[in-house]
Amino acid sequence: MPTAAPVVADYQHRDKLIAFWERAVGEKHRGDMLSPRELSGEYLQRYRERGDIGDVLRAEAAAKASLAAEPRGNMGGELGLASVYLTLHRFHDALAVTRDVESWDTGDPSMYSREASLDMEIGDYARAQKRLDAVPDKDRDDSWRVVESRYLELTGHLSAARPLLQTAGAYVNANVDAPAQQRAWYFFREGEMAFEAGDNDEALADERQAIAIFPHYADGFRVLARVECALKQWTECLRDATTSADMVPYPETLGYEADAQRALGQGEAAAGTDGLIRTVERIGNAQRISDRLLAIYYSEHGLHADDAYAIARRELSARDDIFTEDTLAWAAAADGRWDVARTAIRKALRFDTENSLLQYHAGMIALHFGDRAEAKRRLARALALNGQFHQVYADRARATLATL
Repeated sequence: MPTAAPVVADYQHRDKLIAFWERAVGEKHRGDMLSPRELSGEYLQRYRERGDIGDVLRAEAAAKASLAAEPRGNMGGELGLASVYLTLHRFHDALAVTRDVESWDTGDPSMYSREASLDMEIGDYARAQKRLDAVPDKDRDDSWRVVESRYLELTGHLSAARPLLQTAGAYVNANVDAPAQQRAWYFFREGEMAFEAGDNDEALADERQAIAIFPHYADGFRVLARVECALKQWTECLRDATTSADMVPYPETLGYEADAQRALGQGEAAAGTDGLIRTVERIGNAQRISDRLLAIYYSEHGLHADDAYAIARRELSARDDIFTEDTLAWAAAADGRWDVARTAIRKALRFDTENSLLQYHAGMIALHFGDRAEAKRRLARALALNGQFHQVYADRARATLATL
């Protein structure tokens, strides 16, 4: 593996770069498609660094301005717009733009990986596999490795997915010009997969490395809090969840904060955090990108079951991947819609994905229908993947298994 390059704190100059391109766009040179295209990319990068959804909307306007100046052959403009749609969870729109690029940029292997990534978001795994397999060996670069790794992870091949992502991450981290947030992202994702595989110490180490590279990484602190919460390290979980939520108040992160507050006897503070999650649903989720996170939190905590089910159903209109079906299954179970839960969990399990929460949900839904053998198999599998996969469900899985 190559040696990691020194980290450049490019994020400290993001506002200056944006101001430069805003001035260039403001000069309104006829036919200028470059300035708005560059501005769109800078807005999106600032969103990845700070989580302000307003930057995504600004990126959308800038990408459209670039395309208005040069409608055809403007690959950067179209791919920028596709990235905006991806960020806004408008996956079908992103796929339509990507396929439009493919229609005139025929035979470009890099487009196959982009399309495969979006195919997975809408649940078309067969097409994703075909797109990935169509990339010649000589063109299987780091972008291909990232998407192939995700495909392997989702389709039940976690042990093969992890080293593939690590290889891609090693090469990106050897590039001194790569944005710090992008370099940190690889460790963030490696940490997520380490947790799925039960390597909890490795997961913590990966997330801390991500934060060392990019100190303001809300996602890194979020996954740190998730693992610490599962390990019942409540003081650390509260610290890291609060740090992450102060940057970007995602429902998932606020949920870890509330769980830690309750565990530490801070009931009044936990109630306030629960109220903030409700506020995020009503005010801070205008673009619907937190739908899945809201449905998961409500379902896990026995809150607003009818809302959780409705939100999970709405998410299906944007994407129908494995985890959307799993979210729908658990929300339906929480709302007493067991037939819907059974149908959805079967779809979620079509690749037997190595994810403890998914396996646990499947086990408890099977138990409701009296299928003790299936329940036993799924709950045992959840614990085999990670014996500390959740602060509540791991213990409940062990207790339930003892009765089967």
